[in-house]
Amino acid sequence: MLLVGVAGLVVFAAGFFLLWSLGSWVVGGGGLPGAGKTGSQALAASLPTQSNYSFTPSVDMTAFRDQSYVPVKGIYVTSYAAGSSKYMTSVLKIADNTEINAFVIDVKDATGYVSYETDVPLAKQLGLIDKRIPDIDALIATLRTHNVTPIARIVCFNDPVLAKKMPALAVKSKSTGGNWKDRKGSMYTNPYNRQVWEYLTELGEDAARHGFREIQFDYVRFPSDGNISDTLYPGADSSKEDAIAGFLGYARARLEKMGVWVSADVFGLTVFVKDDLGIGQKIEKVASNVDIVCPMVYPSHYYAGSYGIAKPNAAPYDIVSHAMQDTKKRLAGTGAMGRPWLQDFTLGSPTYGVAEVKAQIKAAEDQGFNEWILWDAGVKYTQGALRPQ
Repeated sequence: MLLVGVAGLVVFAAGFFLLWSLGSWVVGGGGLPGAGKTGSQALAASLPTQSNYSFTPSVDMTAFRDQSYVPVKGIYVTSYAAGSSKYMTSVLKIADNTEINAFVIDVKDATGYVSYETDVPLAKQLGLIDKRIPDIDALIATLRTHNVTPIARIVCFNDPVLAKKMPALAVKSKSTGGNWKDRKGSMYTNPYNRQVWEYLTELGEDAARHGFREIQFDYVRFPSDGNISDTLYPGADSSKEDAIAGFLGYARARLEKMGVWVSADVFGLTVFVKDDLGIGQKIEKVASNVDIVCPMVYPSHYYAGSYGIAKPNAAPYDIVSHAMQDTKKRLAGTGAMGRPWLQDFTLGSPTYGVAEVKAQIKAAEDQGFNEWILWDAGVKYTQGALRPQ
């Protein structure tokens, strides 16, 4: 499909390639202010309060963005897989032969490392780049030729590498004064810290400049595992739910000007409970600050008895159906769309295959949702559960 805008701006809705005859990219140069100082706290104090980059389109990019929207039926692709010709051949074959039309690709995962050669100053200066994707522009170009929408997954506050290199940005331990660690020994950055907000927003802007059409924030929450009572958040100035909503609003205000959509992954239970689960994910506040809310409604993640179902993992249709009914109710009036993450992996009994994946897709669609994304950390998807292209 081809959409033609004013003065020659052409938007291809299939590949989402923008031919810029009106807008221009303006990239600020130079390193971080205060580069002569040493120590992580001095570096933290020198971080920019506004983006080093600016985007100055001559048209309403949000309007063009929305005109080109195609409902997403996607799969998750790790940065390692995205940088592997073997894996990419496999997943592109799925896209060519089935209804899959989008890949959610790790730009920054839970290791904290950025997966390609980004121009974001903090990532470059602190060595936060692990170049798993050798040529990001070539990857995006390949996806375009296969009519696959690229979605950038950015893990937010679970960031052990940034927390280690810049302790001033980390969640602290009340008992030790050092960086707090969760049950697995991972560290988090402080969701109240505006410098962390800025860094994550700049990563999103950089991904948009390289052609990603949506920025999806994951782990956009406070820690949930470990000794939570020992956590300390320097500079806390609001509730947890307002901090998360504030960050999303801050990022969205910048990113939507670049013609990309903004989405957020949330726990599946957020659409059921009335509070923020203690992690800042109050569903209505999240939804009011993004374009798309992606609840992770994996049946294996529900406790026995959820929705009155004794064995949730063995009832994929029922669990997803109930969860998406709740999603529909909770998103009403927020302006956000809903797009569930569905389970294409086995965790416990039964083994998940064609029937289980199909059941989840049918449940979401029966509730009126024509978008969904499949998750498998091993990037091995059940093609038999998918409709032909």
